[in-house]
Amino acid sequence: MFKNAIRDLIQLIPPSNHQSKGEYGHFLNQQLGGPLKLPDDYIDFLNHYSSGAFTEEGYPAWKILDLVTDQGISFSNDFLYVANETCLYAPEIISAVYPTLPGALPWGSYDQGLTFYWWVNGDPNTWEIIVDTRSEPICYQLSMTEFLVAFFSGQLPELLTSSHISEIKIGFMTWDEFYGAK
Repeated sequence: MFKNAIRDLIQLIPPSNHQSKGEYGHFLNQQLGGPLKLPDDYIDFLNHYSSGAFTEEGYPAWKILDLVTDQGISFSNDFLYVANETCLYAPEIISAVYPTLPGALPWGSYDQGLTFYWWVNGDPNTWEIIVDTRSEPICYQLSMTEFLVAFFSGQLPELLTSSHISEIKIGFMTWDEFYGAK
C-alpha cells in the first residue's frame, strides 16, 4: 500500500540532497502526548525526506510536522494549540484533539489555509485524514503519502486544482536547509 505511494511521491517530487540524520523512531514524542505509535508511511516519509516542507517556487508552502524528534516540538505544539482552539470554537470541524481518543493529530499544513490531521483511532496505518479548510472538514481514507501523491498530482481538485498545481514548481526542502544549518 504505502510503499508504492512513497515511490510515487519520490518520482513526483524527489527529496532534497540533504542527508537524514538517521532513522526516525516510530512513536510520537512524549512531550506531545505520550506513547503513540505513528503510521508506518509517516516514518517512511521522514526517513526518505527528513522533516521539512514541500516548496512552491522555492518557498516552504506545504509543511510536514516533525512529531518524533525534540527539534519538532515547538512547531508541533503550535499546531496542537490551533487544533484545540478549532475544537473549542468550531467543533463541527475538529470535535476532539489528541490525546483525547479518538481525536485529531496535526501532521501538516498548506499556507493557503489548510491543516492536515489524522483522526487517531485504532491501527495507525488506517487513520483517516481530515483536512481543515477553515469552513468544513474534508475526510480521506488514504495514508499520508497516498494523500500527498493525490494532492500533488492534482487528483484532489476540492483542495487544489490540477491547473494550479501544474503551473508551479514544487520541490522539497528540509528545515535544516531552510534555516541554513550545517
